[in-house]
Amino acid sequence: MQRGWKAMAMAVVLGGAGAASAHEFTCDKRVHVKGEGQPRPGEAPRVTKFPATLRFQYKLRNVHPKGESVADLVEDPLLAPYGFGSPFPTPMAIGVGEGRDATFELKLDSPEACQALAASDGRVDDSFDSALRVKWALGETQCAARVTCCEPFVDCELTCPPDDPYCAEPPGPGARGPSRNAGFFKVHEQALGQCVAAGRMDLGVARVETLEQALGLLWASPGLDRNGGVRSEADARRFELAREALVATCNERLFGASEKRGRALDEALRTLRGASGDEGQARLVRELGRHNDAGMRQPLPGGFDAGRATPAHAASIATDPLEPGRE
Repeated sequence: MQRGWKAMAMAVVLGGAGAASAHEFTCDKRVHVKGEGQPRPGEAPRVTKFPATLRFQYKLRNVHPKGESVADLVEDPLLAPYGFGSPFPTPMAIGVGEGRDATFELKLDSPEACQALAASDGRVDDSFDSALRVKWALGETQCAARVTCCEPFVDCELTCPPDDPYCAEPPGPGARGPSRNAGFFKVHEQALGQCVAAGRMDLGVARVETLEQALGLLWASPGLDRNGGVRSEADARRFELAREALVATCNERLFGASEKRGRALDEALRTLRGASGDEGQARLVRELGRHNDAGMRQPLPGGFDAGRATPAHAASIATDPLEPGRE
């Protein structure tokens, strides 16, 4: 009798295990970047135009041959901060041969937003992997999709949303060649180094002779002096003008400059060097800033190597370029 009891108990255990394991899923996840062309086979979708909309598509299918499958957990951790960490409600039962679909759209307003998403997957690169995880009683499966971000200031295109009256439109037909702004030069040491190598820059508040000094002018706060004290409004504006003049000089040296941009730069340098009064500094800051931004969407000249963006290292080697007594 005892043997029979044991045999019956074992049959119940095995039968229960078989019923619990009668679940099996496959999943598929894809990402489409609206407005971008289809990637070549084997390549990840690439985000180059901003604002960008990413459309995440999920397919979850029961592939058990005889019974329904019950998903106890379905999650996409990378998208949880954006409100889509659970594409499907759980527990979720799916019948034999059936499946479920879900979609989610995520808007990225800028290249920096895409880079932040790329960094959130734990790897330091320009791509992010968004993985869907599906768990059931005695099993688990995952499917993932990779997306690559363009590099800010190098190969990203910016377009103006219709509801943003302050967005700068692309340069007109009269624009002459590419330019890059302070954000580009402060993280691209190789490009900035080529500019500095062309000769010393006397910017009134500072003489820039080294890469480290140029980075110091780009990374420093216009409103704070070297000791952390607050600069006057006039001194802060003068500092901002020196920064834009540095960037305009590099645009001129590396990529050429339009005649209009050259005139604005000449006027800014005369003002900084004390050859004219301080009137009009705010206007010059705005004008030079617009000129430095004007060619951001133009490709860099063929053969010019800007190097990779290295913000952490660039910030770490930046040194104070301000001349004693010139603040």
